[in-house]
Amino acid sequence: MKNLFCLRRNYKPQNSLRPFVFLILFILVAVFVAGCDKETPLSLDQQTEAQQNLAKASAANALQAVAAPVVTTVTDLGVVAHPPSVLVRDGGSTTLVAGKVLWLFGDTIFKPGYVAVDGAKYRSNTAALSIPATPLAVSEPLDANGTPYQAIPFTVAEQAYNDSTGKTDDRIALWPGGMVPEKNGKGLAFFLKIQIKPGILNYQPAGVGTAHFAAGKTTAQRDPNLLFSATEPQFSRAFLYNGMVYLYGKLPTGSFLPYGVARAPQKKATNRSAYQFWNGSAWVTDVNQAVAVMYGIPGSVTVSYNAYLKTFIAIHSQAFSDKVVFRTAASPEGPWSSATDLFTGMPSSSNNYAGQEHPELAKNNGKIIYVSYFNPQGFLQGELRLVEVTFQ
Repeated sequence: MKNLFCLRRNYKPQNSLRPFVFLILFILVAVFVAGCDKETPLSLDQQTEAQQNLAKASAANALQAVAAPVVTTVTDLGVVAHPPSVLVRDGGSTTLVAGKVLWLFGDTIFKPGYVAVDGAKYRSNTAALSIPATPLAVSEPLDANGTPYQAIPFTVAEQAYNDSTGKTDDRIALWPGGMVPEKNGKGLAFFLKIQIKPGILNYQPAGVGTAHFAAGKTTAQRDPNLLFSATEPQFSRAFLYNGMVYLYGKLPTGSFLPYGVARAPQKKATNRSAYQFWNGSAWVTDVNQAVAVMYGIPGSVTVSYNAYLKTFIAIHSQAFSDKVVFRTAASPEGPWSSATDLFTGMPSSSNNYAGQEHPELAKNNGKIIYVSYFNPQGFLQGELRLVEVTFQ
């Protein structure tokens, strides 16, 4: 997912930067915003391998010989709300907890003049609640200064590290992934821990963690240990099906944005030893055998089973465009079809991103689905929009 901070890599938190330094950093970083995702464009020498990967996927897709579902109507429903103190926030993964839609956002930047009680001028992540009938009308607790709390908290050590550097180009960030409901009535969130270092776009995954949201709450209790390490795939895009949690994420090697898949029983979804990984022909316990099941995923992706279409469906933004696309498969591990256009979003300043479905909002068994995406409208400007899609 392209989070608002490409700014993350250079935005100075709290009170240490003077306004003119902010301006200089903003100008430098703005040059890179259009291409600032968790992945970078392909180099020329990578394209041959990428084409071979696509050819393999296309061959597998041909075996399915299933026509892509037909979209009949696309209706823009508007903008997901945010508090008056918030300038902009992206992300927007959801799950249903105790009958309410729990929204989890990424970068949440405060308007000028707003400073949280703890001194922050932005959050790595925030959360809000809505009811399914009116998903755009979200609400959340605010502090005495009218700013939202961080949803997934830093550990004491992480906060101490950030405080010790006082720099936005030498710090730890927590970027939300996907969420699933838990059997105990809570919501389970997966997130990426990121180590940001000096230099443009110089950031490295530091692992995948988990956190739990109690019913009606927008702040989570974080598990003490990471689920996946820094050197393992970034399995954080969650999907619950038949009692199994499936996690999709970028593999540490390979070109053209390769995504693999892991799975574990729902009741053991925070237990690393419970996970299996798809190796192309079977589920195995060795994470190093995980292979790509999809290519060209520029960050966010959601997977669900659509009962109306009688197929699994993966939805994500198309890299370097304003389009949201979808793929289909007969099983969560694929083989997945090539990407087909779902719709083109509003015109953007630097490519729409973070396209994802919200299955808990679907109607008529999935004939009507709801998809959000972030629409950039200039530097540190943009909207999280929700779209209704109807299939034939």
